[in-house]
Amino acid sequence: MEPKAKSKTLLPRVLVGVGLGGAFLASLLDPLLFVFLALMAAMAGTWELASALRHGGYQISRWAAAYLALPVIGFSYFEGAIGQWLSALVSIALLSIVTLAYELFERQGTRRQLLRNLSAGVFVVFYVPLMMSFAVLIVAADNGIAILFSVVLTVVAIDTFGYLIGRFFGKTRFAPGISPKKTWEGFIASVVGALLVGISSAYFLIGTTLLLAVVFSLSILLSAVLGDLSESLIKRDLGIKDMGDILPGHGGVMDRLDSMLPAAFIGYLFMLVFL
Repeated sequence: MEPKAKSKTLLPRVLVGVGLGGAFLASLLDPLLFVFLALMAAMAGTWELASALRHGGYQISRWAAAYLALPVIGFSYFEGAIGQWLSALVSIALLSIVTLAYELFERQGTRRQLLRNLSAGVFVVFYVPLMMSFAVLIVAADNGIAILFSVVLTVVAIDTFGYLIGRFFGKTRFAPGISPKKTWEGFIASVVGALLVGISSAYFLIGTTLLLAVVFSLSILLSAVLGDLSESLIKRDLGIKDMGDILPGHGGVMDRLDSMLPAAFIGYLFMLVFL
C-alpha cells in the first residue's frame, strides 16, 4: 500500500480514537459519568460478542445478554465486590433460563447444543460485563480516578505504539497462527510504550515507588497483549475479521475493549495488593 493510501485509511482510525479518548476523559469528571460510559460499552460489547458467537453456531439471546450487563455494572459501583459477583451470578442464571426456554420451545435442539449455548452464555457474561466491572470498582475506590486513568493511558500507549510501528515498519510475524498482522517490531514498540507511559503514570499519577511502577507497567503490558491475542484467536475460530463495524477504522467496540478488559482486572488486583 502506498503511503498516501495508508494515510487515508489511518485518518478515520485517528478521528475515532480521539473521540473515544475525549469521551473517556470527560467521564472522569464524575464517577457516575464513567459508570454510564462503562455500562454503554459493556452492553455494546456484549451484543457484539453474542452476535459473533451466533455466527459461529452458538445461540445466545443478544438482547438478554446486553441488558443483563446493566445490573453487573450498576451493583459493582453501588455495592462493591459483593454486588459485583452476586449480580454476575444472577445474570448468568437469568441468561441460562432464557437460553433454556429458547432451546425447549423454539429450537428443540440436542442436549449437546444446549450445553454449548449455556456455556457460551456464561462466557459472555464473564468476558464482558464482569471484566468491565473491575474498572468500575477501581473508579469507586480512593484515588480510583488516577489509577484507572493510568491503566487506560498505558493500554492506549501499548496499542498505539504497537499499531503504528507494526503498520509502517513491521516485517517479522509475531503470531501468524493467531493474528497475521502482529509483528515483533510492533510488539517491541508496545513494550517501549508500556515502559515509558506505564512507569511515568504509575509513579507520578498514582504515587507508587519506581519498583512498583515497573511492576505496574509490565503487568498491564502482559494483560493487554494476552487480551489482544485472545480476541484474535476467538475471531479466527469464529471465522470473522472484526467483532463489529460501529467504529470506523477500529471495527467494533470489542475490538477496542480486547486489551482494556483484562488490563482493568489486573489494575484492580494491583490496587488491592499494592495500594
